Amino acid sequence: MDERERHRTQRLLVEEYGLLLEEMGGTRMEGRVLAWLLLADVPEQSLTEIADGLGVSKAAVSTAARSLLQSRAVERVSEPGRRGDYYRSIPGKLENVLRLDHVTALRRLVDRSLELVAGQDQMQSNYALLHEMHDFLGFLEAEIPGLMSRWVAHRAANRTGAAGDGSILDQGGTP
Repeated sequence: MDERERHRTQRLLVEEYGLLLEEMGGTRMEGRVLAWLLLADVPEQSLTEIADGLGVSKAAVSTAARSLLQSRAVERVSEPGRRGDYYRSIPGKLENVLRLDHVTALRRLVDRSLELVAGQDQMQSNYALLHEMHDFLGFLEAEIPGLMSRWVAHRAANRTGAAGDGSILDQGGTP
């Protein structure tokens, strides 16, 4: 793939990440910034570099970066010999994708909702959905800890297996 085609594909992927994160409740710009940091040739990027790469305003990137910092999806770092702050994706934090505390908080809201409508016809589609959400969230609460433990063990086993093979893991990086 030539450089022009690579750049075009990168821009399309960035937009797809933006749309997906927007569908998941974030903002399109947060998704774009996250994708840019994942796909950039240099993993640490200043707000200006991100804005230039995305073709958007620095203010829009700053707002998105602040939100991503708060959600711990990115981190702010300083680069020796370079002025200003730089941002990068936080390596090894995939466990935050399925956060048990968010699932638990949502289940508690659903529980309170079910209490509120307890005297109503539970066969109504919206109330039936609340019951299904309650069951699903309870299932996730039970499964997420084991799933995360298996992920951590899987990641550790793959890191151990990759040592000495010249991969990025061998160079101090993360998968």
